[in-house]
Amino acid sequence: MTCHYTGIADDMLRFVQEKQLKDRTLWALVADQFAGAVDDADLGWRGEYWGKLMRGACMTWAYTGDEVLYQILSEAVDRLLAHQDLDGRIATYSREKEFQGWDLWCRKYVLLGLWHFYGICLDPKQQQRIVQAACRQLDYIVAHVGPGENQVRITKTSTHWRGINSSSILEPVVRWYRETGVQAYLDFATYILSEGGADGFSIFEAAYEDRLYPYEYPVVKAYELMSCFEGLGEYAQATGTEKWAQAVVRFADKLLLSEKTIVGGSGCKHELFNHSTVAQSDAGYDGLMLETCVTVTWMKLMYRVYLMTGDPRYLDELEVSAFNALYGAVNTGGSTCGGEATFDKACYRAVYDTCIAAKGGAGQVFDSYSPLRAGIRGRAVGGFKSMQQDTQFFGCCIAIGAAGTALVPMASARAQENRVEIGLYLPGTVSFELTHPETQQQSPVALKIETAYPADGRVKIRVACAGQDPGLPFELALRIPAFARHSHAWLNGTALQNVEAGAFLSISRQWKNGDEIELALDMNPRVVWAAGEKPAYAAVLYGPLALARDRRMGPVATPVSFTDAVSVKRLANETVSFPCQGVFEVNTGTQRLQMVDYASAGKTWRRDSEMEAWLPL
Repeated sequence: MTCHYTGIADDMLRFVQEKQLKDRTLWALVADQFAGAVDDADLGWRGEYWGKLMRGACMTWAYTGDEVLYQILSEAVDRLLAHQDLDGRIATYSREKEFQGWDLWCRKYVLLGLWHFYGICLDPKQQQRIVQAACRQLDYIVAHVGPGENQVRITKTSTHWRGINSSSILEPVVRWYRETGVQAYLDFATYILSEGGADGFSIFEAAYEDRLYPYEYPVVKAYELMSCFEGLGEYAQATGTEKWAQAVVRFADKLLLSEKTIVGGSGCKHELFNHSTVAQSDAGYDGLMLETCVTVTWMKLMYRVYLMTGDPRYLDELEVSAFNALYGAVNTGGSTCGGEATFDKACYRAVYDTCIAAKGGAGQVFDSYSPLRAGIRGRAVGGFKSMQQDTQFFGCCIAIGAAGTALVPMASARAQENRVEIGLYLPGTVSFELTHPETQQQSPVALKIETAYPADGRVKIRVACAGQDPGLPFELALRIPAFARHSHAWLNGTALQNVEAGAFLSISRQWKNGDEIELALDMNPRVVWAAGEKPAYAAVLYGPLALARDRRMGPVATPVSFTDAVSVKRLANETVSFPCQGVFEVNTGTQRLQMVDYASAGKTWRRDSEMEAWLPL
């Protein structure tokens, strides 16, 4: 199946490709961190950047097929492999300092980055070099980490977050086992599970038992926890272990009950699970929230569980996260952190300014945190590390974002035998081949999708296929989002029944060239209230979009009153002076507010575009 889209998903992905992933100097910077023990001094995570970027870049290339990008990635792989030492280590820690801090976390991303490029590599000789390098890296780790007398327990290889950062290496270990068939790698993965993921507490058993919410675990670092469960999903798939598959699904379900926010993603107290469904409007907290690393990993986990279960509600959550939190973090305006930015350490400010000056004032491609109450974007660089004698800097969120923008088209559609699912409504063309039951020949089919979704609920899908008589039989399944309670559908002008919100609308027939499906998805404009008996805030949602006030359109942080007569009217995008997915007039019953989609608000990263999604009452 191949997809070619227009619209915001395509725009964001290609923006990231051109502005970040084709930057050869960036690839040299992140690869050359492995030339020496750069993380010894602070036991840092500079070694994660290469693999995170490579994963997102390979996912991006799978969509665009860009030849220049592929060449850059091939060069970046060779540059990394040149830094592998005689023992097989590709590490930013010396032997004296290894297996501390974020060492295994960084090696996890080396293995993931190599695995992703291996999957798209067109050169068999380079593929062979990648497998050899990955196996040497893994063999060294397996020899030194484990239950043996002269080994280090995996949950003791880091004093951070009870070692869950180290345990998340489970994902690439299983992936390379599936690729190579080396039993020692599966045994190592089983050992990681036996240690429970966290020192003194099994996060995996806790998820399976389904009694605790993740914010009730003794370790609540959101990104790393979800990374561990991505690995558990790989293990369950590789071994066919139903127990662990159930644990992944139960963990995701507990997150949806306790952690999701109105803009998707989670972590409303810095980067921690903290019962975000309640805490997201907390007026007593003015710190950083909704880390981009958490948003992307949240999306990836939801997509994994969708593939495991076929349940469209996980796509609902991926969609909300993409159209709001993720796209809001893409720095399309080239903004830099303003003077009001706050950092975890005072020294970041001076180092950041130095690095910005060295880069000619250009901002990084991704923001790290997203505000929900009145505030600004660009407040800090998540996972900030200075490099090259403080003339360059990078951050974890800057590195992970490309995986998020590439995931959206990847998750938009899938084909299973003679069933085709459209999970996300993106304008463009979805092409695939089906086997004709009579001739047993492969028949090409294209679905041409016209829509302004998510700003509008109208979707038109036209079938293009060879003109067989009586036609080409297959099942077309269209996701009806859970919010779309009163939606309608037509096939060639005839109304369809059983259009159920929160489910797939399944249409099985002999499809002919020119067949047309129309959807009228109910965008269900609605007001949601903050938690508490007397809510202090409310938010306005429209379809999958959270709406926001932006200072460029009028005042923010001023009280709003709602009555039962709330209505939302879509305005022309030209109504505002900056690009957006949609502009809306919200009639609260007592006043009229002009609001914009959350992802388009706050893009200057300064007070002149101060923004808010939770409106004070």
